[in-house]
This record gives sequence, C-alpha cells and structure tokens, in this order.
Amino acid sequence: MKLLITSDLHHEITGAETIRRLVAGMERENPDAVILAGDIGNPSRLFEQCLGLFVRLNCPIGVLPGNHDLWRSPGETSILLHEEILPAITRDCGFQWLPDGPMNIGEGIAVAGSIAWYDYSARDIEAGISEEQVAREKAIFSNDAREIDWEYSDQEFAARCRSSLVTQCQALEGDPSVRAIIVVTHVPVMKTQMEWRRDDARWNLRNAFFGHLTLGNELKPITKIHSIVSGHTHLGLSGAAEREGGRPIATSVIPSDYYKPRWVTVEL
Repeated sequence: MKLLITSDLHHEITGAETIRRLVAGMERENPDAVILAGDIGNPSRLFEQCLGLFVRLNCPIGVLPGNHDLWRSPGETSILLHEEILPAITRDCGFQWLPDGPMNIGEGIAVAGSIAWYDYSARDIEAGISEEQVAREKAIFSNDAREIDWEYSDQEFAARCRSSLVTQCQALEGDPSVRAIIVVTHVPVMKTQMEWRRDDARWNLRNAFFGHLTLGNELKPITKIHSIVSGHTHLGLSGAAEREGGRPIATSVIPSDYYKPRWVTVEL
C-alpha cells in the first residue's frame, strides 16, 4: 500500500505548471491514495484550481486545509472557508474532506487528518516565553494575525482540532478492521517534526506558531498509529517519536516550499 502526501503547494505563488509537474511525478508512482495536507491555494478559486490539477490521478484523494487556505478575502470569512466553502469545493472534485472523518484506503489502513493549528505548546518554555508573550507578538511572526478573522483564540481553535482528531483516532483504535493509522496534519505535532535552536530566542518564539505538541502527546497512546506526516514549516524532517510500551511513531515533515512542491511516501 503506497500513500503519497504533499502540502504547501501555494498555488497563488508556485503556479499551475510547476504543480502539474508534481502531479505527473506522483502519477508515475502509481499510488494507492494521495493526501493534500493544506496550504493548497488562496483565495478559494485558486484552491479549486489547484485541486483540479489532481483529478487526473486514478486513486482516492483526501484533502485538509492549511492556515493560508483560511485567509479571508472579500465575501469569504475564515470560518466560512473552513466550514462551508473549502469542504464543498473538495467534495465537488470527488475528493474526501478529511476533517469530516478518516479515509479508509484499503488493507486495513486508515488516514486521519486535521489542520491541527498551533496552541503555543511548541514555544521554548525553558527560555521563559509565556503564552501571553506569544499572543502579543504574533503579528511579528505570522500573517495569520491579520488574515484570519474568526473569534477563536489560537488555543481554542487548536483544542477543537485536537478533540476531533483524537476522537477519530480512538475510534479507529477500537475498530478491528483497522490495523494501522496514518495521521496527517498541516501543523506538526511532534518534537521530532520541529527544528530547535536553543540559542536563538527569535526562532524559539516563532516555533510557537509551528507546532501543536499537546496534540502529539494525546496521540502517542493510540497504538495503531504508524506514521505522522505534517506540512506547514517547509522543512524536510524525518524521525521517530518514542512512546512508552510500544514501537516509535515514524514522523516526517513534507519538504515542500514555494516554487518547489514535494511529496513524501508512506508504504505499509
């Protein structure tokens, strides 16, 4: 079973021709399923155009949003994009909107996905960085501060995402027909998916917007989780998250960047 996962395509920057070449490369891999893990295109017409480039793939495709996909535009609020507009576009393309629920890709393998968001748990607590400081300085490090217009705090929206994804994975854990779970998130959730620079105070504060480690800690006890793959940071990282009483979880971050879309492969 071969699953290809890509993210951070940024259609508005990268452009259709470059993404078409990515899709052609994925097609040559003959995947059993493909996941688009957020930051696909903004505004929504470009999100739709980007999804249209993947229709040629002869396999199930799952989609989840990234933070850039939820940036407001005239007539499109962030909450409308997340709850109505992007899910409808995805379904109209014949793809599965992963926040709705897991995707079974065959042979007892399920994919559970979420944007995950960030809850400031990846800030450097040892350096004395508080949640209040992160919130106060968000606009310096993240355009989300200006472009996301819902009323949720980051911690509130992250908690919603966390509850939904953990509930889905726990249900899959109890399903005897499922032998392995692949978790796909936009925002990284494990320490092994983060780059740490202990002597760089600016980087350590910026990390607060690059991780949701609280979610990762709640996923660790779910024994069927085989891999966790994330996007968002554009850093190609791979590793293994250790956990008590079980084999490590394989972790990776997709090395996609502006103008240079990439994918990672998970095979079981």
